[in-house]
Amino acid sequence: MHLRDEDILIATRTYRTYFDSSGKLEDKYLTLAAFFGPDEVWAEFENKWQAILHNHVPRAEYIHMKELARQIEGFDWRLGWTQKNSWELVFKCLMFMQHLDKKRFRMFYCAIDLVAWRKLRAETYQLPDPIELCNRSCSEIIMKWYLVKYPDIVSYSPSLHYFFDRDEHFKQPFEDKWRAESAKSDWSVWRLIEEVSTVADMKKVPGIQAADVLAWGVNRENTAFGDQPGVSLSQIMRTVIPSGSIVWDEAKMRQKFSPLIHLS
Repeated sequence: MHLRDEDILIATRTYRTYFDSSGKLEDKYLTLAAFFGPDEVWAEFENKWQAILHNHVPRAEYIHMKELARQIEGFDWRLGWTQKNSWELVFKCLMFMQHLDKKRFRMFYCAIDLVAWRKLRAETYQLPDPIELCNRSCSEIIMKWYLVKYPDIVSYSPSLHYFFDRDEHFKQPFEDKWRAESAKSDWSVWRLIEEVSTVADMKKVPGIQAADVLAWGVNRENTAFGDQPGVSLSQIMRTVIPSGSIVWDEAKMRQKFSPLIHLS
């Protein structure tokens, strides 16, 4: 697509996407998750999310699934937290999210079976590194989905703001690619992004907390067994919140990528 200066439209709305991940490169699974919506939906989300946390007994200042599931730090049992009231808080938040505008609020995630990824790399499969693969399948997909899904409201001037959690390994590679692509002379979908930034404190950003719940839930679904708490969390979220996702398991990676050396 080639646009002249006179074709550029004035943005009437801005959109925010919040990213968080679960898992490390040495783990079994890695998930990058995101929540997308326009500013006005986020304003409602933030107010009601905080109200749910503050009205809960015991009162919560934030949600961080690693702490909540293990009953540590902000969810320590000495502060009155139990498995029962911790999960009650999570499900209160999910109940709220199912009532958000489903045409303008959406979640995305990419999950990678790292055990399978390492196995295929050993077989010379030409796979992107997990950080790049998740960014391609989540961070980049969001801007392309936005352009295709809402061509009637998309402004071709920057309107998307990306916010990653602090110390997130996905942020810098994505930002570097955004800057490189945006600097090219021809217009591209990358120019829809106005900002790629890091939040200073996830405890004050409900969007990051929601992405944390999703990322943790997806990893839990793919690594836990039996009736461990949270196994069905991401399944419930997919039921009540519009979503786009991909799970790179062994079969999907074998189908999409090829080995450098074909063994007979």
